[in-house]
Amino acid sequence: MCAVAQSHSHPDCLSRLLDAAFEVFCESGYSASIDAVAKHAGVARQTIYNNFSGKEALFSAAMAAGVRELFDGLENGEGDCYERLVKFSLHFRARVFSPQLMKFRRLMLAEAARFPELAQSFYASTALLCRRNMAQLLIRAMQDGFLRNEDPEEAAHIFLSLVLGTDDDLILYAAGQPDPADEERKVHRAIELFLRMYELPGGACATASSECSI
Repeated sequence: MCAVAQSHSHPDCLSRLLDAAFEVFCESGYSASIDAVAKHAGVARQTIYNNFSGKEALFSAAMAAGVRELFDGLENGEGDCYERLVKFSLHFRARVFSPQLMKFRRLMLAEAARFPELAQSFYASTALLCRRNMAQLLIRAMQDGFLRNEDPEEAAHIFLSLVLGTDDDLILYAAGQPDPADEERKVHRAIELFLRMYELPGGACATASSECSI
């Protein structure tokens, strides 16, 4: 089990704990117990309480950690601007459309009226955080003259919506499954449409230049 030092776990232990919490919550819903998370992470129950005030704090942190992992590759990944956008978009779709996360999103929708604070916490830790992280990257691209200077949060919302497309509703409401062989075409099309709206003439993303600030 992970050692605890000065009431806070080692970063590797904490990362494993958050990964385990994300998986357990997605699989079993918010009703999942702290004991279940501790068992899945291979830590003592007290380790969780040494790092988080309770289940709600652990839940928010686990969801936010999943978002950070998505954006790490976009900010620090290999390849030029366009390649990183493609990799991010493919990863983003895979994460959002994963059976576990879709199952949990359906649970959140079903329970939102009964537990509005929980639904709001989930929204803030996932959709809202995604949009704000993307907005920060777009602000840099706007400041560096690669994208038109527009509302960055609106631009982020448009980009992420284009990447998910209509497949989000299709899967969320169990109306079907998109063709896996069509993933890359959809991602390239989404990025192309976004750049048509926001890229300045001669922008780095269109020319696949590594100078792009995204």
